Amino acid sequence: MVFFKKIFGLNKIAGNSSLQRQLETILPFKPNNLSFYKEAFTHKAKNLKDENGRKINFERLEFLGDAIIENVVSVFLFKELPYASEGELTIMRAKIVNRKHLNELGQNLNITKLLGLKLSERQMGNDISGNLYEALVGAVFLDKGYEGAKKFIYSSMIDSHIDLVKLEKKINSYKSFMIEWAQKNHKDFEFVASNDSNNGKNNYFRVNFVLNNKKISHGRSSSKKKAEEIAARRAYYIIQPDKNGKKEEKTKTHS
Repeated sequence: MVFFKKIFGLNKIAGNSSLQRQLETILPFKPNNLSFYKEAFTHKAKNLKDENGRKINFERLEFLGDAIIENVVSVFLFKELPYASEGELTIMRAKIVNRKHLNELGQNLNITKLLGLKLSERQMGNDISGNLYEALVGAVFLDKGYEGAKKFIYSSMIDSHIDLVKLEKKINSYKSFMIEWAQKNHKDFEFVASNDSNNGKNNYFRVNFVLNNKKISHGRSSSKKKAEEIAARRAYYIIQPDKNGKKEEKTKTHS
């Protein structure tokens, strides 16, 4: 703890009271040791180092927080879904701790303001809000222990943002969904990609989703992966009602 005080001069920094107040609007308790939170909201752009040359930024706490979040969410799902298989629990956990969801949680908390940098979120990286949320969890763990981190995760994520019924129906990847659906229903399918450049200036990919030798949909993007996802998403909405007017596919694939 000595070097944290040495690096940040926490006992002498006037901004500490401001950080304390801001944290108290986010956390369900009063933080004890601000040094952990100071590191959690130190961006590598500040180029801070300790006396041994170690870089000081939120990335190590981000690593720790990621592990704590996965653990807490795993236990939560294990208790709440007693009849779910290992595979089903893994899928549900992935829906909760995916990068997009963590980014949304960080954005809801307006967490980037604690960095104190005059940089746009885009300049700091598209995932900065989610990364800082994980770092904050890591800081809470060091400050309050496992139970404190669990309390924060429940208050900021589980209690207010997780509806298991809706979550079961949520689709993270339409491509994976369509592949699984086609295989379960014994249908031939393929994603056919080709270059689709605009007068040679920009390189785009066009991907057709072909089902039983019939083109169902297409997607176009500068990324082949994104084009596949677009084509799969469009196919998903096309195939939901089958020829008899049923919506059997959607029910089956969400089980």
